[in-house]
Amino acid sequence: MATADSPTPRLTIRELAAELGVSHAAVSYALNGKAGVSEETRARVVEAARERGWQPNTAARALAGQGTDSIGLVLAREPDALASDTFYLRFIAGIQAALSPRGMTLTFQIADSLASEIEVYRRWAAQGRVDGVIVVDPRIDDPRPAVLVRLGMPAVLVGGQGHAEQTLAAVGADDASPMAELVQVLRERGHRRIAYVAGPSDFAHAVDRAESYREAMTRAGVAPLTVIHTHYGADEAAAAWRALRPSEPTAIIADNDQLAVAVLRCARADAVAVPEKLSIVSWEDSPLCEATSPPLSALWRDPFALGRRSAAAILAEISEHSAEAIAIEAAVLRDRGSIADAPQAH
Repeated sequence: MATADSPTPRLTIRELAAELGVSHAAVSYALNGKAGVSEETRARVVEAARERGWQPNTAARALAGQGTDSIGLVLAREPDALASDTFYLRFIAGIQAALSPRGMTLTFQIADSLASEIEVYRRWAAQGRVDGVIVVDPRIDDPRPAVLVRLGMPAVLVGGQGHAEQTLAAVGADDASPMAELVQVLRERGHRRIAYVAGPSDFAHAVDRAESYREAMTRAGVAPLTVIHTHYGADEAAAAWRALRPSEPTAIIADNDQLAVAVLRCARADAVAVPEKLSIVSWEDSPLCEATSPPLSALWRDPFALGRRSAAAILAEISEHSAEAIAIEAAVLRDRGSIADAPQAH
């Protein structure tokens, strides 16, 4: 027996047909814009469906080849880590901002591993849950593109620009130029011992940035320090700080805002003044960088705009297979005060 709190039962095409005294096929043709029904009947069916809040079943629409009006996004992240990752929160907002005016939705899921992420894609493909997917965090020897191609699922890889082995449409930016410019800024302030605390060693962008750092340092005529890869955790940042201390870096570039803040905290705990004794720069900018003391200098790019651009790319890939490679603006430095001249050696 239904109660006041029970959900309203879903209206089926068959029930709507019985109410209107027309055939099941006539209702189906009318709601799906197909020939075979008069315009008068079509108008009556559509109006009755609208009044009753009827929506087509997603799986049925997918099986009929009509699409689901949904784009998928899976993040292989710990939920706690995502809660503090302002980049992806703004990125997701940008995707939804591009989809909403089209009446489309974002189907979002968190996975605990790359293997779990791939299983989500397999399940979505089998169920016809989404029309296409936005794939993030390209990996070295990434298995996802081949899987998605085999599944026949339209996809766009965000951050994958510049990889020859890539088989998916891509949205990405040049990271080499911003790294070279950042190293040059630090060299002009007298820094020679510039360290880089990087992201995961299997993330393509982290490996690319690390190589860009080494090349930029070499071109600047100084020896690069050992790159330390992390998974963006505070504990790993602290371990990186301890590993770098013997090298006495005068500047540290951190791969994102969370790492930069963790390094700042470690420096304070060891009574290393920032920026007088140590300059710190975050590769990713966020409100977190502005909330520290001193505010952290950072390389800025707009995650919201990246989300919008990624959504546009997957829609183009679905409809026209036209999103082969989309370049976005490179990151630019916002100097807020955590960069100073290198301390004089005594």
